[in-house]
Amino acid sequence: MDADTHEAPVLPARSANLRSRFARGQSRPPTSVFIVGTLFSGSTLLGRDLTTRIRKAHYVGELNNFTQFPGLSHEGTGRTMCGPCSILGKTCRHFTGALRDRVGHDDILGMHEQFARSLGASAIIDGSKYVAWLRHALEQQLAGPADRPTPHVIVTVRNPIAFAISHRNRTGEALWQGAGIWRDTYVDALRTANTHGLPSLVMRYEDYMADPERSLRRLGAFLHLPLEDEPDNTALHDTGGNWSSFVPYVGREQVEKHIERLGEGPRERTRNFVKHAKEYWNDGKPKEDTRWHRSLDAGEANAVLSTPGLADVASLLGYNVAEVVHLAVRPGG
Repeated sequence: MDADTHEAPVLPARSANLRSRFARGQSRPPTSVFIVGTLFSGSTLLGRDLTTRIRKAHYVGELNNFTQFPGLSHEGTGRTMCGPCSILGKTCRHFTGALRDRVGHDDILGMHEQFARSLGASAIIDGSKYVAWLRHALEQQLAGPADRPTPHVIVTVRNPIAFAISHRNRTGEALWQGAGIWRDTYVDALRTANTHGLPSLVMRYEDYMADPERSLRRLGAFLHLPLEDEPDNTALHDTGGNWSSFVPYVGREQVEKHIERLGEGPRERTRNFVKHAKEYWNDGKPKEDTRWHRSLDAGEANAVLSTPGLADVASLLGYNVAEVVHLAVRPGG
């Protein structure tokens, strides 16, 4: 089972006074939007496009890592401050040490409100991805101010074969292990959103790459916020996410220089993390993800699709499983 299927402990709230100040300080709390899904599903790229194209929406990154949530964070490897500012050699005025000391995972929606006030946003996009992180926030909501809006959910997903291949490349684990993680994550995501009656939207990575404009129009309508004609790449402030997703916004050269400035351990881990994506690094977004095409034989594809329930979940998420297999299997394989 993936880590998403384990419940996280609810910790005592230490931000009750903070909540009451938020309620007095702004007429309407921001909409909290949770991205949920697996790794390699395009969540960080999507989040940054939301920030640069949709007015008053701001992706703040992986707040599970920013707060070092027990069991749901990457100790010592997740960036705890603003990634775009650090790459550009700037001091971020939003992700500050003072903020990190003031907010925490004991009041996730209150933390969203703090970011909204600082960033001037009406929708905060939380890219933590863990379904357990979302459930933790929902449990806190029950004990929090009654005027907080219902959280929204964006389910980011990449087809199960592409995910299983990326998971194998990253971890060395068998394809069937990645397939199990994929299935469990999306069963949990759909079940949680539906159980709590949360507004939700499924965004397939393949669809986003094929037609970003159409996808952004869907997302803007979902958030009830206007889509701008031109991107504003100067407004990015977030923590965490795949280093490769910085490239379209700050450029390949800036990212490579920053990686070289890291300490030896973090530098090698980062190089290893991005090596499979580096051929796609350029100053424009890739139009199509074809890295997984024609990469498996029939037996390997079957190792993914024979996972009980996986094909059903894929269909629920809008995939034509036969088409995915056709693209993945080598001719004569």
